[in-house]
Parts: sequence; structure tokens; C-alpha cells
Amino acid sequence: MNPLSCFIVEDDPQALEYAVGIVNEFSGIRIIGNASSIQNAAAQIQASKPDVIILDVFLEDGNAFDFLQLFDHIFFKIIFTTSYSKYAIDAFGYSAVDYLLKPYQSEQLKKALERVMGLLDQEGYQRQLQALVHNFSNKNEEKRLILKNSDAVFVVAVNDILFAKSDNNYTTFYLKNDKTILVSGSLKSYEEKLKSQFFFRVHQSYLIQLQYVSSFHKKTEHVLLYDQHTIPVAQSRKQELLQRIEQLN
Repeated sequence: MNPLSCFIVEDDPQALEYAVGIVNEFSGIRIIGNASSIQNAAAQIQASKPDVIILDVFLEDGNAFDFLQLFDHIFFKIIFTTSYSKYAIDAFGYSAVDYLLKPYQSEQLKKALERVMGLLDQEGYQRQLQALVHNFSNKNEEKRLILKNSDAVFVVAVNDILFAKSDNNYTTFYLKNDKTILVSGSLKSYEEKLKSQFFFRVHQSYLIQLQYVSSFHKKTEHVLLYDQHTIPVAQSRKQELLQRIEQLN
């Protein structure tokens, strides 16, 4: 079997040298080039057609998302690397795309290479990248959340989510169009991703979108969402819920 080809896009010489050293230890991959700018990288990648690229998010002449928009079709797999940027990290979280936070360990890059080359669902991967570009590039627009299960990859507008319900290690999302999506993953993990939006954990088993609260009933301690769904509220969360509802006005 021929080794897989790798291209590295990195404008820090030390970071480039570090990545090259790690990839060279990986027997199934060979490096076919590198570049420090998005324009130079795009031209070389179009010509050389690598299987995978290691892509720094912030470059001297733009960012990784400017770079991706230069391609009509993404024919390569990507390992993103970035120094700490809350906005970039939030975008990765919503889009369910892996990234390495600098400075990363050699084992982290090796595992990322193994993971990305094991991706078989190219269509689903394309959807994740499209959501990532949208979430990073459109700061004032609604976010898109990637939800994956064994059947499909779903791109969901965050504003279309009414609530999410926990069932052990699974979470079911309930959408405005009456559709439900069951995914593998804890409710807590999605609470972390969505906490910067209008979401609130009202109960151990429920995460709701506050803007769809139609009413709160104090005696029965439940909220009515979208005039359709009755959601229980834990006693310990009641006061904070009321405060969060008042803040919406």
C-alpha cells in the first residue's frame, strides 16, 4: 500500500519543524510539501492533491477558514492546530471537528492522524467542515450544531432546537419542526457547547432553550415550551431559571 501524502500549512518555523518530526515517525504517511500562507498553500495543494493537511488556524495572510473557501470541493482530510482562541474553539465545538491546541504533544498529533485517516463518511465530513466555516465566519449569525449518530450527520440551526433530553449516555434533541434526533453523548457535553446561547439546564434530564419558554407554573414546577412541551424544573434550578427568564426581556 502506498503511503498517504501530507501537506503542512504553518507560518511558525519551530511549529513546522516540530510537526514534520512527528509525521516523519508515522510510517504510513509521507510529507509532500509545506507553506506558510493561505495563497501559496492553496496553489500547492491544488497541484499536489494531498490526502491530509495539517492546518494552522491563524496564518500570516488570513485564517484557515479563508483558506477553505478557496476550494470548491474539499478533497483532503484536515487536522487543525491553533493557539488558544475562545471563538475558534467554540466554532470547533459546535461543528464537532477535532483540533489540536498548541503546544500539543507528539502523541496527540499521531492519534489525530490515525483518527482523521479513519474517516470513511466523506459526505458527513463535508457537512461538518461547512458548518465549521459558517460558525467561524458568521459571528453575528445563528450557529449550526453538528449532531451525529450511526445513520447520519445532521446540521441543525441552534435556533431550531427546543430542548434536549438525557437518557443515560444518549441525548435526544427536539426541534421546532417536530423532528427528533437521538445521538450518542451526554447531556452535559451539549450543555457545555450551548451554554453561550440561550440554553439552560432546568433539570438533570433536560436542557431547554429559554427563548421558547411560553410559561412557568410555580405550583407544578414545570415550564411550557413552544406551547407544546411540558418540562419539569428541579427545585434547585427554579430561582436561577426565573432570573434567566427575566433577563430575556
